[in-house]
Amino acid sequence: MRAWLVLQVWLMAGCSLVPGDPGDRAPPGGGSWRPGWLEVHHIDAGPASSTLVVAPSGRCLLIDAGEGQWDSQAGANIVGPYLMQVLGTSYLDYVLVSHFHLDHTGAPGRGGLWHLFHRQGVRTGKLLHRDFSRFPGDGGATLARWRDYLADEGKALHPEVARLGSAQIDLGPGVTVTIVAVDGNGRLTPGSGAHDEAPPSENDYSVALVLRYGRLDYFFGGDLSGETLITDFGTSYHDIEQDVAPRVADIDVYRVNHHGSAHSSSPTLLDQMKPRVSIIEVDDDNGDGHPHQATVDRLAALGPIYLTERGNPDTSLRGARVVGSVVRATQDGGDCWLAGDRILASDPVRVDADGDGYLREADPDDASVAVTPAPRGGCDPAHQDCP
Repeated sequence: MRAWLVLQVWLMAGCSLVPGDPGDRAPPGGGSWRPGWLEVHHIDAGPASSTLVVAPSGRCLLIDAGEGQWDSQAGANIVGPYLMQVLGTSYLDYVLVSHFHLDHTGAPGRGGLWHLFHRQGVRTGKLLHRDFSRFPGDGGATLARWRDYLADEGKALHPEVARLGSAQIDLGPGVTVTIVAVDGNGRLTPGSGAHDEAPPSENDYSVALVLRYGRLDYFFGGDLSGETLITDFGTSYHDIEQDVAPRVADIDVYRVNHHGSAHSSSPTLLDQMKPRVSIIEVDDDNGDGHPHQATVDRLAALGPIYLTERGNPDTSLRGARVVGSVVRATQDGGDCWLAGDRILASDPVRVDADGDGYLREADPDDASVAVTPAPRGGCDPAHQDCP
């Protein structure tokens, strides 16, 4: 039987609990979280993805809560009780849907986020999602059901289309959350949908964000793609990571895109971020081969890797740790503790001599603004405006 696994990052801070917001907000209390602490929980829900952020102020953000099967509630039945264990309340200030794939959302009327809201009493002040009206993607039945749901009973969740920038998520003093990718960042043609030949993958439209607190810089990218190619499923991936890279700069902790797939975590993105720690949310015996060996190799060259479960049994983990217990540790300032390991967050001096946004490690010629990294796999003229 798979145990509940969660990877936690704790930082000591000097902030107090904010008063309850207007409406039905109940500040966290009675759970394991303590005022003044920043926590990031990568919840092991098997094949489903779900991450909880609790700020020192007590404000919280849930990123995704999916299922492995369309009619399953297994993921929700792990995430819901875990939220209560940590928060002591069923209220979430923000819920972010990174993109509309089943393992990140579940199916309305069945499991995932819907089950949290309608069967477990979870409430939220705002639900952020990508613009599926202008960018239909290839989300199939999952996207179609969520579109109908949010246009009807889902209105009670205060849904809002995510936008680039830091205006939509306020986790309180000292914490900045900036959306750095949504709907392909203009690199994909509006209206490219399932009727097209090899339409863009729903993954390409993922919402990505950077969380900054003190010296800690944390990147969450959903299932962003870092390579352009036609997939085995008749859809296409596009190198959106190439555009995201100059928006993120230096990163301490990288929640690995697309569960460590072969088509994510491109060299350009990793050279730009230089993450000190990488965290892969993945299930045992992953049927898609996640994490992929080449991706693990690139990550391992930069720093420690932690996984919620083992993933692809054929992949050598290169010293990565599968975390099988909840670890708590505190450290003042920028000291982070993950699974008993101390990770020091830092703000190293990085150079962008030509001012094009790409740091020297990622820029093929940092003396010329005209030279930037080429997208991995080139440009897809069917769904992109290619130069």
